[in-house]
Amino acid sequence: MAGPVTVKSRMGEGLATTVPPRFGQEGWGDGQTGPDADGYTPCVRGGIRLGLGHLVAFVAVAFVLNAQFTWWVYYSLRDNRERLDLQRAILATRVDDAALRLAVKLEDAKRRVADLPTGVIPSPLPPFVEVRVVDAAAPSLPRTGEDAAAAMSWATVDGRPAFARPLGRGRIALTFLDAQAPYRWLAEIDPTLQLVEHDAILAGRPKAALGPPFDQLLVTPDFHRWEDLLDRYRQRVFGVLAEGVLFLAAIVTAVVLLWRVLRRESALERQHQSFVSAVTHELKTPIAGIRLALETVLSGRVNGGGRTRFLSNALADSERLGDLVEKVLEVTRYTGGAHRLRMGLADLSQLVQDEVQVAERRVSARGGVVKAEITPGIQATFDPEALAIVISNLIENAVKYTQVGTPSVWVRLRLERGEAVLEVSDNGVGIAPGDLEVIFKPFYRASDEVTRRTPGTGIGLFVAREIVNAHGGRLTAASPGPGKGSTFRLSLPGAEALPEDEFSEYIGDHGTR
Repeated sequence: MAGPVTVKSRMGEGLATTVPPRFGQEGWGDGQTGPDADGYTPCVRGGIRLGLGHLVAFVAVAFVLNAQFTWWVYYSLRDNRERLDLQRAILATRVDDAALRLAVKLEDAKRRVADLPTGVIPSPLPPFVEVRVVDAAAPSLPRTGEDAAAAMSWATVDGRPAFARPLGRGRIALTFLDAQAPYRWLAEIDPTLQLVEHDAILAGRPKAALGPPFDQLLVTPDFHRWEDLLDRYRQRVFGVLAEGVLFLAAIVTAVVLLWRVLRRESALERQHQSFVSAVTHELKTPIAGIRLALETVLSGRVNGGGRTRFLSNALADSERLGDLVEKVLEVTRYTGGAHRLRMGLADLSQLVQDEVQVAERRVSARGGVVKAEITPGIQATFDPEALAIVISNLIENAVKYTQVGTPSVWVRLRLERGEAVLEVSDNGVGIAPGDLEVIFKPFYRASDEVTRRTPGTGIGLFVAREIVNAHGGRLTAASPGPGKGSTFRLSLPGAEALPEDEFSEYIGDHGTR
C-alpha cells in the first residue's frame, strides 16, 4: 500500500480547526489518544484577512512613498540639469581662456614685426612664412580711412593672413602668417578644443570668436567630447525616468493586485455568509422536525401507529442532520490540510457499484431511475473513503438538481488509455456555460430559481475536486446548457482492468489487495 498523501488546499488559510476522529472508527477509546490514530494531523492555521482598512493603509503608504519618490525624481532631474549647466559653464570658461591666449600669441607675433626700426624689412621667422614688399597703392591691400602707407594692420591678401608694415617711400612689407599657426597654438593650449568656421552648426556648444585676421574662426569644444557629455546627461536622465516609471508601475500593480485580492476576499466572504446561512437553515429544519416529533410522542396524543410514524420521521430528520454535519466535517478535513489520504490499490468498480446501490434507494423514492454501465475489475490506487465521498456527491447532485418530473441518472465507468473514467449524467436543470468552472469554487451556488429552491451549501463539488486533485486526477463538468442536463467526468490515472481469474487475489472491503 502506498504511503499517506496530504490533501493540499487553496482555501485552507484562515481556518483554525482540529478535526476529531469519527465515532465508531479505529483509534477511538482504544488507548490511542492523538488524532493520528485516524489519519488526521492537528492543523491550526491562522491568517490575516484583508479588508478595506488594509487597502486604505496600503494606499496611504503608497501615496507617501510615491510623493517621496516623485520628489527624488524631480530633484535628480534638476540636479542633472544643473550639473550639465555647470559643465557647460566650465567649458565656456576654457573656450574663452583659449581664445584669449590665442589673441595673446597673435599679438606677440604682431609685435615682433611692428617693433622693428622703420625701413627694416622683417625676416620670415615663425610663425611667419613669407615677406613680400609691395607698393602702398597696390589694389590688393585693404583701404581704411587713414593713409594705407602709414597704417600697420592685419590684412588678407590672396586669401592668406598677412601683417602690413609701412617701410616708407610708398612701400609696405607684407609678412604672411602661417595659416596653420592658430591650430597648432590651440593644440598646445588645450587639445580638447577645436577651431571651426563661423557658419558651422554648433548645437549649443560654447564658443568664442577670434580677432583679425582669424575673425572667421570660432573656438569651441571638440564635437565628440561634447556629444559624450550630452550622452552621459541623457543616460542619467533616462535612468532616473526609468526608475520612476518602474516604481510607479510597481505601485500601480501592487494596488491592482491588492484590489483584486480584496474583491476575491469580499466574494469569498459573501459566499461564506451564504454558506453559513444555508447551513443554519439546513440545521434548523431537521432539528425542528425532531423536536416536533418528540414533543408529539411525549404528549401522549398519538397511538402506537402514530408514535411509530413520528419516531420514523424523527429518525429520518436525524439522518439528514447527520449527513449535513458530515459534509461540514468533510470541508474541514479535506480542504484544511488536516487529513491524509490512505492510498492503496483497490477495486474501483466495486466502490462505484456500492455507491450506485445506495443512490438507487434515494432515487426510487422519487420515482426515478439510476442506470449504471460499470466495467468490472477496474483497479486503481485511491482512498476508498475519500473517493466514496466524491462519487456520492456527484450522484446526489444529479438527483437533487433534476427538473420537475422523473429524475434519471446515468453512471458509467470505463477504462480509457490507462485512466479510469467515471461519468455521472442527469436530465436535470443543466449548467450555464459561464458556470462550468465556478461551480467548483467554495460556497458557490448558481442564481437560477431551481438552485435557490434546492437545499444545499455549495461545498460538495469543491470538496470533490480537492479530493480528486489530491489523487492526481481531474474532475470536470459539461452541459449543453440550462435545462438540458449535465455530465460530470472524473478521470483517475494509473488504472487497469484485471482478468476475471485474478479477482480472487483481492480481499477485504472494496476488493483491497
